[in-house]
Amino acid sequence: MKILIVGQHYYPDNFKINDISLQLAALGHSVTMLTGLPDYATGKVPSGYKYFRRRTETINGVLVLRVPVIARRKGKFMRMLNYASFLVTSQLKAATMSKDFDVAFSYQTSPITMARAAITMKRRAKAKLFLYCLDLWPESLKAWDIKEKSLLFRCMRKYSAKTYRQCDVVGISSLPFKDYLVQNCGVSESRITYLPQHAEKMQLGKTKKNTGVIDLAFGGNIGSVQDVECIIRAVSRLRTLSGFHVHIFGDGSRLAACRALATKLNVDDKITFYGRVDKHALFEQYRKMDAFLLTLKQKGFIGMTAPTKLQEYMSAGKPIIAAIGGAAADIIREADCGLVAPASNDELLAENMADFIENTDKYRVLGENAHRYYEQHFTKEIFMKRLNDILQTMQSNG
Repeated sequence: MKILIVGQHYYPDNFKINDISLQLAALGHSVTMLTGLPDYATGKVPSGYKYFRRRTETINGVLVLRVPVIARRKGKFMRMLNYASFLVTSQLKAATMSKDFDVAFSYQTSPITMARAAITMKRRAKAKLFLYCLDLWPESLKAWDIKEKSLLFRCMRKYSAKTYRQCDVVGISSLPFKDYLVQNCGVSESRITYLPQHAEKMQLGKTKKNTGVIDLAFGGNIGSVQDVECIIRAVSRLRTLSGFHVHIFGDGSRLAACRALATKLNVDDKITFYGRVDKHALFEQYRKMDAFLLTLKQKGFIGMTAPTKLQEYMSAGKPIIAAIGGAAADIIREADCGLVAPASNDELLAENMADFIENTDKYRVLGENAHRYYEQHFTKEIFMKRLNDILQTMQSNG
């Protein structure tokens, strides 16, 4: 099968589509990746990709075609220019490149406009279009505090609904996405399929040495939606409790504000911020942890998603202590792998943290449950078999 994947971010930026495309190529498919220049990690385009260098390359059997973009840099204005530039250049490329494809595959993170080039190829090649919905639009605009009544939100609602309806199959990474797409975007239920994200196997097991301190970790993007502030507020409620430490790995728009809040609440001695850490070093740090922390604001359907870090946490075989709702809360309860408080409820999160810290041995079974559930639902092998079946069925029905 000849597959065109469209997504703004690709290697050396760290996205799961890197591995997905490689695995599709390993299955014998001819895979082409239409993407932008790598600027996600730093906001700048590396020197090795400037001045029209490496616009076409083959990486692990995947033909990679890169189009120019305005670098992300910092701030909302530059971010919008970055998104708009990929929309224009990727669509121009899709309109002029070879159209010998069986399936177009949109790896749809934010914004949904990155799917436009895949739609262009669907029309030119008379191919089937699979969109993998990882960020729900226009709902994701609420993370930027853009209100539903605003002109931008209303325009993006129409644009998003039209985009989703042009797809032959929409894969959703979280079950609550289905209701949103049906009710708000007019997508036929028959075109929606549940395809939860996979995670690398990170079974760390009982690898921590007994230090007399209970270590709790949060890892990932630190933005407004991730609600790391809830963790900091919970820790402030436990100031008088000894024998624990919280480790926060990651970078993002709210990192500075979170550091400032920790100082303001006088919990600097109980929380360490590490900033961005590469995956190998992060996994080594995770070995020293007793449990993971998971938070997400309940902002409409954004708060109903299951963040990818949930699957990663579960693969590690350690308990999860969460303040979250929606699909993530449902999975944690179904797997019986953690303690769940409502989203942004730092009081109940603190109570659960304290109970875990004081009774750690009682909860070790939750880690075993987490890894068992991961093996049954979230491995790469399970994901790739399901994805391959979806794409092959689409081709055969063409």
